[in-house]
Amino acid sequence: MAHTAAGKLQGYADDAYWYEAAYAYGVANGINAVADSLRLPLDFSEAPARQPLVPLLEPDAAPSGVRHLYEEILDFYQCPRVPSIFRALAHDEGYLRDYWGAVRFVFSDGRLDRLTKEAVALAASMAARSDYGVDLHLREVRRLGLSEQGVLEIVQVVQLFSCYTKMADGLQLEPDFTRLLHAAKAPKP
Repeated sequence: MAHTAAGKLQGYADDAYWYEAAYAYGVANGINAVADSLRLPLDFSEAPARQPLVPLLEPDAAPSGVRHLYEEILDFYQCPRVPSIFRALAHDEGYLRDYWGAVRFVFSDGRLDRLTKEAVALAASMAARSDYGVDLHLREVRRLGLSEQGVLEIVQVVQLFSCYTKMADGLQLEPDFTRLLHAAKAPKP
């Protein structure tokens, strides 16, 4: 497998790193899709307020179970206000509990640390052009200690790969992995 071989060259000896990165990328895309589609307000920037398409459940109006989840979310993100995505989903306490559990699990330290996962989520958000995701994950990478040079590196990687991907799409190129896989399976002379 190409990704495993490439990872091993970088010192990642097993697939767990790739799974964690993929989960962070996927969960970030899920957050982005819901938050941007519902026009949820950005939580951490000075951008003009967006009018959400669903009401946000504020802590003072929330049942005790939701308030408890809000406390966990505030502790995890160390922020003064529960991010809009969770306030939008809080109208169904069971769903919020399960969703929050998945987000917390995916973004907690594992093989990859939380900063690395948030950097992946920021890159995913930038590539998806998600205002909400960029706002949330940019705040998190900075809070977790990423320097402005580190943020710029993420920007540069996203720009580079977005450029290459668009050029490859425009030229209708096939992935090299397909050619390499066929070459690896071919009988040796």
